[in-house]
Amino acid sequence: RALEGGEQERREPPPQPPFRGEKTSLLRLIDFALEHRPDTRAAWERARVAAAELGIAQGAWYPVIGVEAQFYYARMIFPANGFALEADQNALIPQIALNYLLLDFGRREADDDAARAGLFAANLTFNRALQQTIREVQVRYFKLDAALALNEAAQRNADLAETVLEMVESQVFVGLATAPDLLLARQEMAKARFDLEATVADILSARAGLLTACGVPANLPLEIARITERDLPEALDYRVEDVIDVTLRDRPDLGAAIENVRRASAGVRRAEADFLPVVNGFASVGYEWTEFNTGTDKIVGDNTSTDFPSDTVTSPIWNVGVSASWIIFEGYIRDNAVKAARAERRAAEAELEALRLRAIGETWDAYFRVQAYRRQYDFGVALVESSEEAFAAVSAAYREGLATITTLVQSERDLQESEATFVGARANLLTAAADLAFAAGVETGRTPIANVPGGGTER
Repeated sequence: RALEGGEQERREPPPQPPFRGEKTSLLRLIDFALEHRPDTRAAWERARVAAAELGIAQGAWYPVIGVEAQFYYARMIFPANGFALEADQNALIPQIALNYLLLDFGRREADDDAARAGLFAANLTFNRALQQTIREVQVRYFKLDAALALNEAAQRNADLAETVLEMVESQVFVGLATAPDLLLARQEMAKARFDLEATVADILSARAGLLTACGVPANLPLEIARITERDLPEALDYRVEDVIDVTLRDRPDLGAAIENVRRASAGVRRAEADFLPVVNGFASVGYEWTEFNTGTDKIVGDNTSTDFPSDTVTSPIWNVGVSASWIIFEGYIRDNAVKAARAERRAAEAELEALRLRAIGETWDAYFRVQAYRRQYDFGVALVESSEEAFAAVSAAYREGLATITTLVQSERDLQESEATFVGARANLLTAAADLAFAAGVETGRTPIANVPGGGTER
């Protein structure tokens, strides 16, 4: 804000995250983002603007009371035969005036309804902004967790590649492996180290995205608490139709779109009311102080005489009345205003229907993605276990001379790919669950919807 005395503007320091030097959970990050993210603050301020606009609209129902005062000086000269009549007037007239709109044929009701609908829409939009913040923090958190998991998998793969290289070197030393086998093992070792370094860049990018979603600079340090098996959503035990019902009932942006239709309808009524007259009542009360300085000068030779002295008059003044106005023709301005308001209402209705269809589609898509990724996750667990067993068996066979280096390297690659597939399936499952909650318009994204009819309790 601007300060007195020519001091420069002082800016508030950026919010300091409470998660420095410690592993931070998802819920703590969400709580911080809801309080400090600029997007949520902007949505809240827009809701406050809408509340003030409702107060402005409601103010039209009250009378307007003001204080006014007039002061003036006047001089009047009336020449006559042998005389010069001169009058000087000083007047002060303070008043209290009242003006009240008695009848406007629905103008104030329409403005009030439009402002009230605008406030409801702004509040619902703010709720949707909170949900958007929750979802974005969740998705970024899951992405960072997946990047860390891929880094760990790449580290394990590098360790396995080093183990394979040592096995091949020992086989070459005793004459059971050839130089091409050793070169292939070294190639696989170099590839594993390359993949490991690539995951580091993904971690840095994912961490920056999460910090930005929380509303803080991307260069701050951050360590997150890792996701465990108990954090994963369980299989859905309710129908997609039930979730769609929740979406159509509870999603805030749908409610905001409905309020926009109501606001547009109030705008139509307001435009139509402009064709009718307006009746105002007015009243004022005050006091008048007037000083007259009158002089009748009679000229007799070189002498001048004044016959009338000055005088002061004080008196109360008041008035009360009713006025009416009715515009007959104004160049078709009101006709075009009605056309514009009706078109605005039709546009709002079309936007509501489009949003309704999009909400149903988003819920449908997220619901079946949760189901598909849940099955993929279960298969991913089995895939990793079987790949580990296969690698162990091939390694043992290679030591005995019963498997080739090509088979060993391929088994190592299969294990690395299965771990990456598992990590991706887990991240996809968590993201799909967050998308389902966001599509349905509920606040929790880690778990499926809890308030679906027949959907059980929150997990």
